[in-house]
Amino acid sequence: MSIETITDQMTLISLDVRIWSGRKKLRAEDLRRPDGPQAELPPDDLVSLGSKRVCNPDALNVFHRLKKQAERACINRGTRFLGGFAVPNEEVEKVTEEIERLRAVFQDERSKFLAAYDQEIESWVAQHPGWQEAIRNAIEPAEVVGGRLGFRYRPLRIAPHAQVRGTIGEDVAELGEGIFHEVAQSARHLEKSFLGKDELTQRALGTFRKVREKLAVVSFVDYRIQPVLEAIEDWLERVPRNRAIKGALFNEGFGLMLLVSDPKRMAAHGEGRLALQELIPQSTTPAALQEPSLGHASEPAQDIDFFTQEADLPTDDEQEQPPSDGWAISSSRRDTAGRKETEEEAGFFF
Repeated sequence: MSIETITDQMTLISLDVRIWSGRKKLRAEDLRRPDGPQAELPPDDLVSLGSKRVCNPDALNVFHRLKKQAERACINRGTRFLGGFAVPNEEVEKVTEEIERLRAVFQDERSKFLAAYDQEIESWVAQHPGWQEAIRNAIEPAEVVGGRLGFRYRPLRIAPHAQVRGTIGEDVAELGEGIFHEVAQSARHLEKSFLGKDELTQRALGTFRKVREKLAVVSFVDYRIQPVLEAIEDWLERVPRNRAIKGALFNEGFGLMLLVSDPKRMAAHGEGRLALQELIPQSTTPAALQEPSLGHASEPAQDIDFFTQEADLPTDDEQEQPPSDGWAISSSRRDTAGRKETEEEAGFFF
């Protein structure tokens, strides 16, 4: 399949969710209390890794949560690509509707935060007696902070340059690998529904259905996706809809869990080198299912489990830069994000 055959069927959604870090660079004088010993260190909640917090980080959690939800909306129906998310054209409207909803919530929360900004700062100062000066010296006006909180998104049509291809062939060829990693990252939590058990609840089927939904909309990207999708669909059609899954169907589900929780296994199955039957256990006894050899492949360094990990937050001077890949990129629709001044910081997860 040619590069254009794939890219013509996908839209690149560029998310630019910028969040004020609430931190400033730590200076030598910040390590000394005017009313305390010279060697006394500030508390851990005030300083970390060369920066100091000038605002309670809890007040900013809502913005990080909304950013993760926007990323999740993209990755549920697409995959990471060129610093953004490649989404099948027929799914773009659904994805952008959700992103637009999240953007409206973000803007509302931004207004609330800025309205309460002075109180938040004073409350933070009050929580750190003896370190008030170090905090106050780094405080910026609310209007400056407001310029570093923003939510924009851009649905773009993507096309390789006619004469200069660069590494675009490699980028497109790796789309399938990226999809398998994203599926595995979300499906790894299925282990808890199987290990040491002999039946599967209906609730666990939700993850399998999400995996099926994602693979179905991106199956054209890589020929290896379709066999994995068919295995899941065949099993889901046969499981009961209103009671626990037991016996042979439970064992088959266990084998599917082992399949979709490992990118290498999915790739091997898609290539015909690994049959699902090889992963299905012959017994549902707890001892047989307690310690399987899952063989998880290592995940990309940039993968983030949005449920259990917090990404490192940037200091005020750190800005994300748009990718430069030698592509001709043109907007496929109106940029519905606002045109306010520059703001700061910009898996398929269930």
